[in-house]
Amino acid sequence: MEELIKRLQLIHDKVNALKLENKQLKSELTKSEKQLQRLKQIIDIQNSTLQQQEQQLKIKTIATQLVNDQPLSPNESRALKQKINEMIKEVDKVIALIHE
Repeated sequence: MEELIKRLQLIHDKVNALKLENKQLKSELTKSEKQLQRLKQIIDIQNSTLQQQEQQLKIKTIATQLVNDQPLSPNESRALKQKINEMIKEVDKVIALIHE
């Protein structure tokens, strides 16, 4: 009977140890998930910044060509027209907000 009590105590101790380990693992998982979320946000910001810089480079290249009276390729001309249309839409939005 005494041996059975010892075995039960040993099992109880193991269960408690496993509960503690489970709690610690859950805590680590939560921290890792938060860190992953922060890293995803950083990646999104970097991707957005990269896209903005690419657009600025395209605009600068086109502007340089226009200043130097160099002809634009059809793709560059289309990109310039799209950018001008985007800017016009932004201006229209601002004007609409001002009138509200």
